[in-house]
Amino acid sequence: MAIPLTKIVATLGPASGSKAAIKSLVAKGVNVFRLNLSHGTHEIVRKWIHWIREVEEEHHSFVGILLDLQGPKIRVGKFKEGSIHVKRGQRLTFTTEKKIGDETLVPVQYPRFHEEVTKGGKIFLDDGKLSGVVRQVSGQRAEVEILTGGILSDHKGINLPDSKITADPITSKDKADLKFGVQEGVDMVALSFTGCAKDVRRLKSLIKKYGSPEIEVIAKIERKQAVDNLEEIVEEADGVMVARGDLGIEISLTEVPIVQQRILREGAKHSKPVIVATQMLASMIEHARATRAEVSDVANAVKDCADAIMLSGETAVGKHAVAAVGVMVETALKIEAYLAETRTIDPMNLFFKDEPDINAGITYSANRMVELLKARAMVVFTHSGGTAKMVASHKPMVPVFAFTPSLHRARLLNLIRGTVPFVVEEDKHLLLHMEQLIIMLKKRRLLKKGDRVVITTGIPVGIPNWTNIIRVEVVP
Repeated sequence: MAIPLTKIVATLGPASGSKAAIKSLVAKGVNVFRLNLSHGTHEIVRKWIHWIREVEEEHHSFVGILLDLQGPKIRVGKFKEGSIHVKRGQRLTFTTEKKIGDETLVPVQYPRFHEEVTKGGKIFLDDGKLSGVVRQVSGQRAEVEILTGGILSDHKGINLPDSKITADPITSKDKADLKFGVQEGVDMVALSFTGCAKDVRRLKSLIKKYGSPEIEVIAKIERKQAVDNLEEIVEEADGVMVARGDLGIEISLTEVPIVQQRILREGAKHSKPVIVATQMLASMIEHARATRAEVSDVANAVKDCADAIMLSGETAVGKHAVAAVGVMVETALKIEAYLAETRTIDPMNLFFKDEPDINAGITYSANRMVELLKARAMVVFTHSGGTAKMVASHKPMVPVFAFTPSLHRARLLNLIRGTVPFVVEEDKHLLLHMEQLIIMLKKRRLLKKGDRVVITTGIPVGIPNWTNIIRVEVVP
């Protein structure tokens, strides 16, 4: 089966939360599973992790596990009748007082709401279905004029794009979930509602405190504040997710594609993987066939060389989970085949920040050599994953076979575009044994006689983020 360079992330849920379903999804092409702790209990998620590891072993592959923390979602409270109907032009009182809501009063489950909203600021409810503007703030109450009406039910979300939210991005629930994830051996943790680099550092500090500093942090870009602080967040995080659901409420919908481009470019600049997420094939939750617009959305993310594309409800609660993965795989393969014929790699200046960098120079040159020699693949040796990430950040149109002594690192590398990880014993003289590794790749039908392979690594072996060697081999 042909394997796309673009990686596939699938969210587990009621529709896919069985060992048989996980096995089918991996066989179809899933590289990483997202476990959403906004919904799943520890008992259920523990079973999923156990099944993923069993399938990984049976399938002789590496499968990453991404634990997605819920974060501090701001929500309305409860209503007497469970919901209210609001109309355009109506004025409602939003309050942080502990009251039950009615047709004129909306309780808010965020104690600093009245301190952080501002007169004239926009407010969106229920994923943007309803909207309003703050007309007045007094004490614990804010008067809001409704601009877009509809039904507002218990516990629906609130977005405040014009406010600087100071809610702690790591809640007490998140800490308990994080401790659980560390104990269960997850590979990555996604931080919801990231606002700045400080938030990422706090999560990394907690991960270290709980005993697994090797777990990587994926920062979700879903707030206007995060867009404003994008570069510092990308620098600090191990990867980023374009979480277009809340992002499309916090900023104009027409700005989302531009911000997505910015995030992808920033990720490449800093050699950090970028996941494009949310509603990529949403119609397949119900229908067996994707829309043309959805396939175009997936195609554009692939064309822009996103490291990974993600399915949420499509695999968590959808009726056609495996088919949705199939659409992503097929779309990615076709777009990548087109790119292989038409695309050249980005100019070098994207990867030089303040001064010339040896790692960037070597990995850029290795990618140029692939194009000039029409090489079939790249091979890297990596301990920390840094060399593989930097090679992949140039978005080569050939697979990057990454050899590492760490099983955990191999799972992390399975999120990186084009990277095919292998676990090998630690060996200070790996370059001397290169012919054996190339023969192994040939036996697995990943290479054939006469193929050219560009190899890059760092000597001496084992120094993190150190790359200083390029070599070319021809498969015997």
